[in-house]
Amino acid sequence: MSDYKTIKDLDLAGKKVLVRLDLNVPIKEGKVKDTTRIDAPLETIKYIMENKGKAILMSHLGRPEGQKNPDFTLKPVAEKLSEKLGKAVKLAPDCVGAETEAVVDAMNDGDVVLLENLRFHAGEQENEAIFVAGLAKLSDVYINDAFGTAHRAHASTYGLPLTLAKEKKPIAAGFLMDKELSIWKPIVEGTGKSVAVIGGAKLKEKIKAVKKFSKTFDRIILGGVVANVFMNAAGFKIGSSKCEEKGKDYCKEANDIISGAVKEKIIFPTQAVLATADFKKEAVINPKEGIEEGHIIADVLPTEEDMAAIKEAERIVWFGPMGAYEFNFKEGTQAIVKAIGETKGYAVIGGGDLAAAAEGVDAKVSTGGGASIQYITSGKLDALEALKTT
Repeated sequence: MSDYKTIKDLDLAGKKVLVRLDLNVPIKEGKVKDTTRIDAPLETIKYIMENKGKAILMSHLGRPEGQKNPDFTLKPVAEKLSEKLGKAVKLAPDCVGAETEAVVDAMNDGDVVLLENLRFHAGEQENEAIFVAGLAKLSDVYINDAFGTAHRAHASTYGLPLTLAKEKKPIAAGFLMDKELSIWKPIVEGTGKSVAVIGGAKLKEKIKAVKKFSKTFDRIILGGVVANVFMNAAGFKIGSSKCEEKGKDYCKEANDIISGAVKEKIIFPTQAVLATADFKKEAVINPKEGIEEGHIIADVLPTEEDMAAIKEAERIVWFGPMGAYEFNFKEGTQAIVKAIGETKGYAVIGGGDLAAAAEGVDAKVSTGGGASIQYITSGKLDALEALKTT
């Protein structure tokens, strides 16, 4: 039995059900380009509708830096939700305030409203009390179904459920949140041979993951910008390859991890695609031999030994592509997909960005990269802790 309530434990009929979702989807020219994060919580939304609740959905989109910005409106998401649900989803003019309260008050049972981008207000990320109070006015019931943002102590994920709990209003996890926690349980509690593949470019969580996994997993295969950081820390020349995030240098932290880890566990790339700084492929090389300025590591290719280790492992986790996937450097990522497809072990792919690449493979897909990493590395998520208050 879990130590938090789920949506099934609550009476929703006639209630204003405020639901935190992760609808931070890619949008181009006013159209949603990938619906993975919209599809994931549909079960929760439909359950509210079917049980005669009033579904008030909220999410962030991008980084509008606390200012209203039409480039980050959730209007395309509301349109896609309308299509998916077969019912009009109205976009509220804001996420707090009198106009939004009027839209919510006019809802009928079974209706769905999407609040405008939470991050149009600085109070969201700052967990500001006045902003929390504005959201609380919209809610009889609170549901968190945004596993992908559960590691953030923001207003909508942390301050709001704590406030509502004090007001004796029901708070609970949605179907997706509950499912995600179940997905990771065999990884957290399992035993046997284990492999972690860590790539991509979101370094803050990934470096932390390498540190944790280097103590608990048998093999850490590095790719993407993560591999660049560790190679740079180890003294290899990486040319113009990216190895920072928002100007922060993680090399010292990576060097400390290398020094404290069992060296055989962290696998540095020995096969990589060399490209010019503008992503034109040149050759396949061993990056340990050094790369000159003006050239980059565009993709990391797993070795036969890496592939065999994945196939033989009983627990596999994978975060982030092996190369510049968005620039069509996909070979390394596709090789990992192939190996996971041939394993008999339990595999979880963390982060919705890899879901399309791994389609058809028998692996669990988690929607939360950073949240997953924090959950595995600390055993806690701020949003989950807030749900445990009842």
